[in-house]
Amino acid sequence: MDSIKSLLGNVWNIKTRENVDESNVVDVLLKNRGFSRNFMESTMRNTMPDPYSFIDMEKAVERIYEAIKKKQPIAILGDYDVDGISSTCIFLKFFRKIGVDCVYTIPNRMDEGYGLNISNIEKYRSHLIIAVDCGSSSVEELNYAQENNIDIIVIDHHTMNSVPEGAIAIVNPHRPDEKDEFKYLCATGLVFMCTVGLNRLLKQKEFYKNIDVPQLMDYLDLVALATVCDVVALKGLNRAFVINGLQIIRMKKNIGIRELLSLCNKSEINVEAIAFFIGPILNAGGRLKTADIGVRLLTTNDLSEAQSLALELYNLNKKRQEIEASMLEESVLKIEENLNYICVFNPDWHVGVIGIVAGRLKEKYNKPTIVICCDKNGVGKASCRSIEGVDISKIVKRGISANVISSGGGHAMAAGFSIAVENISLLHEFLKTEIQYDSKPKTFDVDAIVNLSDLSFDFLKKVEELSPFGQENPSPIFVISDVRIICSRILKDQHVSVMLSDDFGNKLKGISFRCMGTALGDALLNSRDRLKILGELFISVWKDKRSLTLLVRDMVESDECSIPVLPI
Repeated sequence: MDSIKSLLGNVWNIKTRENVDESNVVDVLLKNRGFSRNFMESTMRNTMPDPYSFIDMEKAVERIYEAIKKKQPIAILGDYDVDGISSTCIFLKFFRKIGVDCVYTIPNRMDEGYGLNISNIEKYRSHLIIAVDCGSSSVEELNYAQENNIDIIVIDHHTMNSVPEGAIAIVNPHRPDEKDEFKYLCATGLVFMCTVGLNRLLKQKEFYKNIDVPQLMDYLDLVALATVCDVVALKGLNRAFVINGLQIIRMKKNIGIRELLSLCNKSEINVEAIAFFIGPILNAGGRLKTADIGVRLLTTNDLSEAQSLALELYNLNKKRQEIEASMLEESVLKIEENLNYICVFNPDWHVGVIGIVAGRLKEKYNKPTIVICCDKNGVGKASCRSIEGVDISKIVKRGISANVISSGGGHAMAAGFSIAVENISLLHEFLKTEIQYDSKPKTFDVDAIVNLSDLSFDFLKKVEELSPFGQENPSPIFVISDVRIICSRILKDQHVSVMLSDDFGNKLKGISFRCMGTALGDALLNSRDRLKILGELFISVWKDKRSLTLLVRDMVESDECSIPVLPI
């Protein structure tokens, strides 16, 4: 693998030097990712395991069946992000379809925080409680339930070091005693697997004599939403979930999703539409108000209600964007550049937005980032985003052991915690010791160098045979050689649009988002040299006109060329 250092100090790892065009791009991409041709056959039939292959899944299914048989009401306790909302909605749709008494609750992010709480457990003590996308680390709450004879099933995917004893069943691919094969599933994927197992048992028990059997494939739109928005690996079963889920979304069976797509004016229904439009809008309810709005939207069959709820979420997301911009601007001023991490604090920042700001700062500075605010009780609430090589969840756990952090958890790349405000200065000293890594330039794994003349809609169509793209199957990155920027302009004070051209008059649109004020933005606006441009291809749509476009990530200066330069 060859490496190039870019104009901006980044490193490009060139995976192949062979000429790539429409005829061989699929083979090159498969080779670069270490996939065989079987990757292209990620169907539900080929990838679905038996639900009971997961530890405790059979226990969970049998206990749910017992509740159904005895007419015990069921309570779903979810989380406030898209994964938690979608998990809740699948169970609601399934139980309502078969006539089971089912309620749900999702904690308020601002007032209750993440996960199970004793208040909700007590409220639903007469129910069978199913915790989705939470519960794996709720040791105290599960012990309380066990001591009070309250049955709880946990279906979750968050990291676990040990298995709490207070639950009837804990289905989690990250159990230390679970095999590794399906660790990449999100909670909604596991909930879907649970409904598959439950549906099978209900058929065996002849439950469906007088009612219609639920069409479980219709729930894959919700599985696709969660799988994309929770940024889990898009391989194997997840790839099948998303491919089939996108087909269900395109059929517009869920009127809530349909209304969101209409508000976003999205004609292309793909992973990008979910990740950058639908997901943030659904998350806005939990961030600024209540995730209940999203649950109601995704489960309603009333068009008027769907339109009203979709508009409410859309407007909440616009408000979230305004809050985010203000917080981001203030955060940048607080950064101590000499540290190898970022930790910024303002008691008045919005707890529902600190995670997004942490993500933005991490992307901009390529450092582990922690953003802290205070809840209404004056307790510090932190959201963390990390980089490759720094497992932020392990650092949080060590902080808890050191009595610096009160409580918390998460994944290697994202976590959250609570902290006493008076401990924040102590936290800095702790982080200086704990966050140790070799500072490296940002790297891009380049699939191939291509000529502008080889790029077309047909080329991109071949590339998209490997879609959906995401975690562990990233959108292919290409370097386009020997081009110049012949014109450029600023869009909405944040983005830079360019037109690229080669010596033969071939042209390609390019855009870099949120790059104003960065080295990349300055280079795009001012460079007039021959360049190698790095980025990802996509189709942009403006006034029903489709254009092949490059999402520009980086550039390298090359030799001079004779392309005429247009004034900005």
